[in-house]
Amino acid sequence: MSPRKLLLLCGLAAILVFMIIYFILSSVFSSKKEEQPQAAAMVPVIEASRDIEPQTVITEDMVKAVDVSSNLVPTGALTDKNAVVGKKAGTAILAGDVITARKLSQKAGGFVGLIPEGMRAVSFSVNDVTGVSGFAKPGDKVDILLVTSREGMDRITSKILLKDVLILAVNKSSSQPQPQPQKTDKDGKNLPDGSAPRQTSSSTASIGTPSVVTVALTPYDAAKLIASTQIGQLQMLLRPTNDDGDHYVGYYVIPLPKAEAPKPIQQAAPQPMYAPQAQAPAVSISSGGASSGFSGIEVIRGTNVSRGQ
Repeated sequence: MSPRKLLLLCGLAAILVFMIIYFILSSVFSSKKEEQPQAAAMVPVIEASRDIEPQTVITEDMVKAVDVSSNLVPTGALTDKNAVVGKKAGTAILAGDVITARKLSQKAGGFVGLIPEGMRAVSFSVNDVTGVSGFAKPGDKVDILLVTSREGMDRITSKILLKDVLILAVNKSSSQPQPQPQKTDKDGKNLPDGSAPRQTSSSTASIGTPSVVTVALTPYDAAKLIASTQIGQLQMLLRPTNDDGDHYVGYYVIPLPKAEAPKPIQQAAPQPMYAPQAQAPAVSISSGGASSGFSGIEVIRGTNVSRGQ
């Protein structure tokens, strides 16, 4: 083969290899361009503007509408404020969380929504002592003690009547927070939500003098509690938050001293209403005078008369 033909063959081979490489690279780059995502659309959603505790009724100042990329929107995200405001949080919602339907409680709002399923709200009266000096707050759990003297003769009994009872309200304060008015400065401008301290559920301060406590009980336990108020005094025992044991039994008996039986009174023999008395002999002493012509002693016994010198 002549050098000219060999050179021509090498040139054709080089062109063929170049075209193969070109088509391969073109197909790779075109597939990468197709795989690049298009700019994600923005979707308006409702997110929490501050931390929301469970069982809290959501107000308008607790949420806000923001635009989020569609590929970041969680399933069930709510896009309308009217679908959120007035509902109750079923779980803790942190500031910045997108509110979804699963995070809202399906129970009714207001105080009725605080009553657990299958329970009833029942109230009973307490005082500073029986109400744990006001330190028992809504949301805490207590045991209820009954002290009575009607469960036996000459004794006072103290026993645990109910255990692990949920407090719904003390007086008229429940765990449902009331909406706070917007704070303003001296110029009338609204202050941010974090400018004013908020009360937390971890506060150990007393809520005041308790007079009525409302608890959640089953219908049977509610009837048991109300009946027990008629036979003795109820005392609340505040449970610690880390105590979930229900194995103990509290029962105590105080015997009362027995009263001594009165001694029998000895009665005197009956006396007759009238007893004749023997007449004592009448004795008359007379001194004889000149006219009588007799001197001595005259003794009269009944109808007999005797005289002696």
